[in-house]
Amino acid sequence: MIAYGIFNFLHVLVFAVIVGIELPALYALRMAGAPSGNEATRSMAVRVKRYADAVSAIMLVLLLPLGVQIATELGVYTLMSSGWLIATWVVGLAWLAIALMSELTGSSKWAQRIYKSECVLRIIIGLGNVYDAVVGFAGDGMIQTNWLAAKVLLFGLVLVVSGWIRWQTRAVRFASLNAADETGADSQQLIDTIRRAQWGSHSILAMVLIAAYLGTAKPW
Repeated sequence: MIAYGIFNFLHVLVFAVIVGIELPALYALRMAGAPSGNEATRSMAVRVKRYADAVSAIMLVLLLPLGVQIATELGVYTLMSSGWLIATWVVGLAWLAIALMSELTGSSKWAQRIYKSECVLRIIIGLGNVYDAVVGFAGDGMIQTNWLAAKVLLFGLVLVVSGWIRWQTRAVRFASLNAADETGADSQQLIDTIRRAQWGSHSILAMVLIAAYLGTAKPW
């Protein structure tokens, strides 16, 4: 029971970080778009949004093993054996390592390959969750309740949209925002790139909030 409490606390904490980290990023972008916005404001907004997206992307990875762990202990997600739970943690931690490498390995060609590979992996895992949810709604598979199937469906869609956003805004990830660097990317262009994918960020925020409600209320 103590272990369940710890996992549940971490699960809730991850949701809170994902929701909370997006708010200052959205505010920074709004300030940058104001008539009084200057180059320093725009550069700051890009930095805030870039790091907020990185934190959010890494937190999403943690939801996979934490969610499976909690659902298994609640008896609403049936695994064939305990080995599958261990495998889920191994996959989750390996994915976490790749996600961290994609954010922390500089801007070399190798780093860009890791980043792109993580985007593709994120979308594949997301589609896998969507399939798992659809099978759960049909009454088959490992998911035993409709509320969990809905939550898994939302999580899968969040991962797909997240992977798409990361791919579309990869220029922001690898841009130089050093004012002394004459080859640095134009901050206004980077903000425009972010804004083109902003609908995705808003949809992720909405889906995460709905998923949090489903996990708390367990309505059906």
